Amino acid sequence: MAQNKAAIKARIKSVNATKKITGAMEVVSNVKLQKQSNQMRRNREYASVLKSVMARILSREIDLDNVFLKENGVDKTLYFVFYSDLGLCGGFNTNLTKYLRDFVKKDDYIYSLGTKEYTSLKKEGYNLLNQLTELDPLTYLDIKKLADSAIEKYRRGEIGKIAVIYTSFINNVTFEPHLDVVLPCLSNEEFVDDGKELLIEPDANQVLNSLIPLYVENEIFARFLENKTSEQGARRFAMENATDNANELTEKLTLAYNQARQAAITQEITEIVSGADAL
Repeated sequence: MAQNKAAIKARIKSVNATKKITGAMEVVSNVKLQKQSNQMRRNREYASVLKSVMARILSREIDLDNVFLKENGVDKTLYFVFYSDLGLCGGFNTNLTKYLRDFVKKDDYIYSLGTKEYTSLKKEGYNLLNQLTELDPLTYLDIKKLADSAIEKYRRGEIGKIAVIYTSFINNVTFEPHLDVVLPCLSNEEFVDDGKELLIEPDANQVLNSLIPLYVENEIFARFLENKTSEQGARRFAMENATDNANELTEKLTLAYNQARQAAITQEITEIVSGADAL
């Protein structure tokens, strides 16, 4: 009985130590979540301006013959796939890989960004264009370089689409894998014309040749920011659940310890009473 009490007490101590760690990580993740959310929202302001200009051109120019606005017939896609560098975020990365398998063919191209799942994708035989890449040092300029190389492949007819697979941020507790095609721009349905006057010089095609690459770069960067926001949200949620589970386990262990302690006291009383009766 004494050994049982000691084992339960040691377990309670271990769970409490774990609870302190998960609680601290939850606080850190919550701070990072707020920071990433703000950055994601600020980027949307820039994106809205790009979309506004695109909308005005695409809604008013009917006979546009631009390489970025039509399919080139190539049955190969280049995917930007965003994971995380760190774990302890639930099924954040594994869910994305499961989602990826439904869309990506082995001969498609992939830029896999984030250290998690990189080795798994390589072992499964996916066509990875980049070496192991961490997310934390990545900036807009880094994303721009990769986006520009993808756009150049599209220009040369090596690929037929550029798409992004990432974890979409729905709210603080909901995150879903998602796929967005960013090139070619086949429809103007997502572009809403604000009705303002627009002077296009020298002509719409030349403007679009400069504007659409900017749009593609920002769309990929926007998904990168959203994925990082989702990562912090998933980690905060996972640590919150871990802390709650630790609290629940502590309560159960404490009850078991008290029961074992009460049983030991009862046994001691019984032995004393039995000894007194024997006298």
